[in-house]
Amino acid sequence: MRKFILFSGIITCFIGLCFSCTTSEKPAGLQIREGLPNFNYKIQKGEPVSIVFLGGSITNHQGYRVQITDWLKQQYSNVQFTSINSGIGGTGSDLGVFRTERDVLQFHPDLVFIEFAVNDAKTDSLVIANSIEGIVRKIWHHNPHTDICFLYTLNEPMLDDLKSGKNYRSVRYMETIADYYDISSVNFADDVLKLLNDGKLVFKGDSKKENDGKIVFSNDGTHPTYDGGHPIYTNTLRQSLLQMNKAQQKAHVLKSPLYVGNYEKAKMIPITDFEHSKGWKILSKDDKAFSYFQGDQKALPVVLESSDPEDFIKVHFKGIRVGVFDLIGPSSGGMTVEIDQNDPFYIRRFDKYCGDRNRTNYCLFESLNDEEHTVILRPDNRCFEKAEIYGTNPKRISETEYFNEFNTYLGYILLVGEVIPN
Repeated sequence: MRKFILFSGIITCFIGLCFSCTTSEKPAGLQIREGLPNFNYKIQKGEPVSIVFLGGSITNHQGYRVQITDWLKQQYSNVQFTSINSGIGGTGSDLGVFRTERDVLQFHPDLVFIEFAVNDAKTDSLVIANSIEGIVRKIWHHNPHTDICFLYTLNEPMLDDLKSGKNYRSVRYMETIADYYDISSVNFADDVLKLLNDGKLVFKGDSKKENDGKIVFSNDGTHPTYDGGHPIYTNTLRQSLLQMNKAQQKAHVLKSPLYVGNYEKAKMIPITDFEHSKGWKILSKDDKAFSYFQGDQKALPVVLESSDPEDFIKVHFKGIRVGVFDLIGPSSGGMTVEIDQNDPFYIRRFDKYCGDRNRTNYCLFESLNDEEHTVILRPDNRCFEKAEIYGTNPKRISETEYFNEFNTYLGYILLVGEVIPN
């Protein structure tokens, strides 16, 4: 406990120093556009304010999200702030759009920060556009007075583009949506690059070693360090919030869609709501699949498990996309998917990270015509060499016999469209 208190104190001092040495000038990465009028109006009136942080692991970590919330509480001590963590590691906007009802709208937020630039780095451009626009339209259909702000994080593979003066591809697609809907955005890259170019920052290094007094931004090239990288993000966001100070009760205008195939109709439906065979079992929270779990188990409150290829789950819907939100790890295998009585195809649900952890994952199947579809999912227990895929000995899981199991673990059906009742 003493170590934790000391570490927290170091972070607080670092942030305080960082804040005291900077002005409230407009950050280079800030695009104010329409700003955050309703958020500021409620602060001005001293009313309670609810903020949702929707994103991946950078948001989920106890970093900028916690630090900026603490600063807001100090800056506006008369306002009650509620901060909701809706970050899930390893997920992009193509899952975020399906999560929006559960992980954003149910909290009736006044402000939503959306952070997916890193995890969307290799995602198909149209999927990014459809997903981000879908999130925006869902939020403003729910409440047009909810303010939105896009946050653009960065990682090592983006540096070449950024150093040449270009936004990374995922940011460019998101900025198209931001421009169209007049949504504020904050690009953290500018301040990070300035410190890097000034010789004051090591982008990837060992924060436990001496680095000639330089800030170590990240240990792995992606996730900011708690006492180095995250405070930079926090300071950029703090300065941006001070600049976006317009206060007004205002309903945001929901224009006609920019992308007609956007995922506004995306839904995440519990797997148990669909017709399924009796062989599926509800996974106990005491099961090995929830051991060494990375993330929040509440992300998948109910999971069906089977390894029997005779078992099935049937999805009948009208729409354009379908997929699964599932659990993968040392004991996961694969599944077969049959769409509209076409030849089934196999999807392996095990990757190079599965050797030492269980975690949530997701998979979207091929795009479809906007019409009725029937999808049949079946476990597929075909064997493959997990040890070769994992590549190294498990670091945390000593029970390597889990590699001999090939189970299917399903939590939600993801679909863009409407379910057709049986």
